[in-house]
Amino acid sequence: MHKVYLIALSTLCSTHLLVAQSKIIDMHIHSYSEADMQELTNATDYYGTPGAASAEELRLATYKEFEKWNISKAVVSGNPESVEEWASKDSSQRIIRGILIFHPDDYGLDSVAFEQLVLDKKIEVFGEIGAYYSGTTLSDDIWQPYLRICEKYDIPVAVHTGGGDPGGTYSWSPNARLRLGDPYLMEDVLVKYPKLRIYLMHNGGEEWHEHALRLMAYYPQLYTDIAVMLWVEPNAQRTVTDFLRNAKHAGYLDRVMFGSDQMTWPYAIGKSIHFLNSLDFLTAQDKEDIFYNNAAKFLKVVEH
Repeated sequence: MHKVYLIALSTLCSTHLLVAQSKIIDMHIHSYSEADMQELTNATDYYGTPGAASAEELRLATYKEFEKWNISKAVVSGNPESVEEWASKDSSQRIIRGILIFHPDDYGLDSVAFEQLVLDKKIEVFGEIGAYYSGTTLSDDIWQPYLRICEKYDIPVAVHTGGGDPGGTYSWSPNARLRLGDPYLMEDVLVKYPKLRIYLMHNGGEEWHEHALRLMAYYPQLYTDIAVMLWVEPNAQRTVTDFLRNAKHAGYLDRVMFGSDQMTWPYAIGKSIHFLNSLDFLTAQDKEDIFYNNAAKFLKVVEH
């Protein structure tokens, strides 16, 4: 009887922990227009899984994942039209509007137009900034007018770190260089804008995750997400496990945020959640903080 009681109690506690993880904030979701999707035709992930066939299929499938996993907020970046499409069809008000941008003049933007988008609440997070892909870093002069506007209006900044699309340098991103993904290269930004809310996407990637931790040690305002690392391929999962273990040991886990970087594979959301939950060196509270609490604090989210 005593043994049965302990098993029942254990099951009850496990169920309680699952229920306690009541909400998730995904800091890294992508939207695409139909034209974008045409360029990605037949794209498969590392495991050979094909992506969604159309922009609408992707949106609907991603929204189903939001419902399934109780994702209450999601930072969505893409071209401005696709982000607005997602936001306009978001009856649950989950979408936080971002923008996928590789160079400051993408989409015909300049700092005046950018500031107006901020004022119109069409950009609520500045990013994903893929400066790496355009052969620049966030510390370069061309990005500074945008960062000053973000600091002025308290707009969070999300910057890609680590490497990128293998082989992309030979095709769509000829200026990308691996060294440009090193988060150390944006240290001047942290010094120049101490009030700027900024997070590193991909926690420095497979290449620079220790650099991400060192920056977090020196700059207590700096956060990171662990998007894409949780699912994209085995080596990324290995290195993000090392990063999380080291972040916990160093005491920086309270600035680590969940993200999926689902791109055109909505299943990545669930796979990311499962992998994070599988890490037994993280406590239930650690996971709750990564899934929701840390991002809620960073974003200043108030939900009712």
